[in-house]
Amino acid sequence: MDENIIFSKQVIVITAITYLLSIAANAQKLPNKQEVSLHAPVNVKIDGNAAEWGALQAYNNNTDIFYTLANDDENLYLIVQAAKSRVIQKIMQVGISLTINAAVKRSPKTVESLLVSYPVLDIKTSERIFSATGVKATGNEPDINTHVSQTKKDSLALIANTLFTSNAKEMKVKGIDGLSDTLVSVYNERGIKVASAFDNKGVYSYELAIPLKLLGLSIENKTFSYNVKLISRLDLKKGFGISYRYINDEPVDINLDLDSTTDFWGEYTLSKK
Repeated sequence: MDENIIFSKQVIVITAITYLLSIAANAQKLPNKQEVSLHAPVNVKIDGNAAEWGALQAYNNNTDIFYTLANDDENLYLIVQAAKSRVIQKIMQVGISLTINAAVKRSPKTVESLLVSYPVLDIKTSERIFSATGVKATGNEPDINTHVSQTKKDSLALIANTLFTSNAKEMKVKGIDGLSDTLVSVYNERGIKVASAFDNKGVYSYELAIPLKLLGLSIENKTFSYNVKLISRLDLKKGFGISYRYINDEPVDINLDLDSTTDFWGEYTLSKK
């Protein structure tokens, strides 16, 4: 085999390993839940490119996502990034759900102010998009295809993003007065903005902006609780079944990570600039 080809493959493998190790290292340095209030940068654009946010504020171990909550005087923002292939697969299937409770202390009688879930995709489309990202759903760790050239990765990201944009045109929204249909267009008149995109490493970024007035919040009424959730795909009742293998004569769900609900609650105080 040509020495240049061997060297190129070695570089690709080393680069991929270095990238995966950097993800793990960054996750270990971050809190499990965001600990600070953050005012949104002035150049915020909800387009699925989270570059203006810099390093995200927390890495949640329940859901295996990086995230940041922030606000300005008009909107609340949720930014999410997922690098693990199985987590991205689950998001494509069930979406990311954000619930806001205006009450800080929750109880069984607490009324949810608003719930937004995105994306909303059918099974076949979600699998097509995921397959086009260039990562493999073979385990619960990041799995970059090291044999794929950078040019090919760029092409795969373009395909994945084109498929996503053309199909992820609705979100589920509950808790808005006067809104009877829970499916809302991403081009809605309520001022809710959402967008997602994949980069050429297969990392998924999600940006959401919700007007504070829809949440019944203002800078003066400033502390609330929130929940970020990836529901079990079995809860969708869209034809997903459980695949078993037997360990010590006991059936074990081989897709337990996809078939379980993972979530976390936190509190956030709106930031004054």
